[in-house]
Amino acid sequence: MEISTDIRLGDCKDVLAELPDNSVDLAITSPPYADQRKSTYGGVHPDKYVEWFLPISEQLLRILKPTGTFVLNIKEKVV
Repeated sequence: MEISTDIRLGDCKDVLAELPDNSVDLAITSPPYADQRKSTYGGVHPDKYVEWFLPISEQLLRILKPTGTFVLNIKEKVV
């Protein structure tokens, strides 16, 4: 069995668009937290966070193989 690794670094909206359906075994992300890092990411109000993240999660689901794994890193004590 051949194992290959392809690590992509960048804005997920750009990177996910480049990947074909059902092509990824593992996706790991640590998105900006609501109302955090406003100067870098613009910030997302906690009430709008799920709405903001849903389009990203749809793309993650699209690219993952049926046996794929998705890891979402969100620290504790986050609004």
